[in-house]
Amino acid sequence: MKKLFFTADAHLGAAIHTDRRAAEQRLTAWVESVADSAEAIYFLGDMFDYWHEWKYVVPKGFTRFLGAVARVADSGVAVHFFTGNHDVWMKGYFEEELGATVHHKALLLTDRGKTFRLAHGDEEYRAHSRKEALLYDTFRNPLLQKLYAGLHPRWSTVIANRSSASSRKRHIAQDYAVTAAPPEEEWLVKWAARDALRHPDTDFWLFGHRHRLIDYPLGNGKRVLLLGDWIRYNSFAEWDGSELSLRTFAPSEGQ
Repeated sequence: MKKLFFTADAHLGAAIHTDRRAAEQRLTAWVESVADSAEAIYFLGDMFDYWHEWKYVVPKGFTRFLGAVARVADSGVAVHFFTGNHDVWMKGYFEEELGATVHHKALLLTDRGKTFRLAHGDEEYRAHSRKEALLYDTFRNPLLQKLYAGLHPRWSTVIANRSSASSRKRHIAQDYAVTAAPPEEEWLVKWAARDALRHPDTDFWLFGHRHRLIDYPLGNGKRVLLLGDWIRYNSFAEWDGSELSLRTFAPSEGQ
């Protein structure tokens, strides 16, 4: 029986990776390893540390990963990308060139009798503080996006990369510092617990964004999963139609 795979937060191209090419090769190896057993692969945001599409220009690099995604999609596997706060500016390239589906909002997915709510997590996390709300609204403001797109890529890319590097350096330590906190204190776990009361038909909540690896029971068989990342964990979730599990990947393993 074919499986569904979910992963997030590779931040390809980020300076936080000590070897950026090795990080891309590792993720690419995972994509290729699950291809034969996959019905669909869901990338839940921030797969790139920075991605912006102009009308005729896309960022250079990521050739191995994008090539693997295209081959998997060409083989009949459904590929889904969710925009995150670092790669929100997907405008058509992934659909037209890779055959992927792009989601800018949360998705409710029903598979073999179970309902999943899939999201990067930044939209939900915006309620955590005014700062998070401001960042979310700024990145998705249509006028600001249009003005930014008017800059020459030579300059806008430099600005974005410097901003992203500063943000990642500042927040990655914070994200990993909270891993010592109990899962029930994680804000997205609390959000999912509240959402479960509003939507009792949902079974699983899957998020990226927080760089935490969490599988937390909400009662009555319901669970919330935070998918970790490809900086520290090389992690993903796997659904085989009856069991949902969090796993980590080593380049030598196959599926």
